[in-house]
Amino acid sequence: MDSHADDTVFPERYAVLTGIDLSNAPPGTAAGVGQIPVPVKYAQVTLRLTDSVEFREWIGWVGFTPVLSTYALLGFAGCLQFFTATFYGDLEEVDLTVNRLYPGT
Repeated sequence: MDSHADDTVFPERYAVLTGIDLSNAPPGTAAGVGQIPVPVKYAQVTLRLTDSVEFREWIGWVGFTPVLSTYALLGFAGCLQFFTATFYGDLEEVDLTVNRLYPGT
């Protein structure tokens, strides 16, 4: 999760693993602070967050990049826009609560 990231970006291999067809996906670019922009292809996907007790699910836009990355980046568009985040730095935890924009179940 990156509370300052504009977009939600996943490694392209996640699209391959889940059967998401990116052949006609709209292209774009994404970049971190001070980094070189990387190519992305955008797709609407069903996203789910869970703690194994409860879950939240919704449809959001995700940029998939071929650039090697270990983690998915949960940014504002497509993910964090639907939650209010409370950070507990001393516990190294974050609490996400759905807000009025949350469209899921």
